[in-house]
Amino acid sequence: MTSHQPLVVAAAQAAGPCPPGEEPQWQARVRALAVDLFVLGDVVARDLQRLASATTFPATLLAVTVEDTSTRGILRLRNVSGELEVIRTDRGDSDAGAAMIARAQTLVGRRVLVYKDMEPLASNPKHKVRVAVHLMDLGAETDTIGEDEAKKHVLAAAEGDKDVALHAWQEAALPERGPVTADQLGQALVRLPSTQRP
Repeated sequence: MTSHQPLVVAAAQAAGPCPPGEEPQWQARVRALAVDLFVLGDVVARDLQRLASATTFPATLLAVTVEDTSTRGILRLRNVSGELEVIRTDRGDSDAGAAMIARAQTLVGRRVLVYKDMEPLASNPKHKVRVAVHLMDLGAETDTIGEDEAKKHVLAAAEGDKDVALHAWQEAALPERGPVTADQLGQALVRLPSTQRP
């Protein structure tokens, strides 16, 4: 058995039974599937290697925005110490980046385990950025966030501009007093002008 035999068998199984009289078309389909599976194997191997070298930390995902210039997703997280963290995804115009952005958007307001990789900047390899390579859903965030902490996060994300922070808070219809949920805080964060986002 050649090393590619299992791949061919898997492709044949994916193609399904060969209809009578359509052997050439079926064989072409099996060949195409085998090539796709071979390429996919390389992609998955790289993804798994990247995941294996990643570090992890738990956090609550508050908001997801997309950076216009790079198309990267920008994830705003609240870590277990109550601090606001920002981490990027791969470029949104790549399959991996688009998939991560879509997954992150479904996890807003939930607790997640973030798999983080440090990648060198293309423009300056000496500098590295944090990139989310995987998010594991840990369930709904049930704890609320205190008023002072929530307002501090919005103000920090607005780079200290009180008017911008207040406008985002009011646009999100957050209460003037009392604690807020992670989802409510996220609603204020995504209402900040794009110039205030990293």
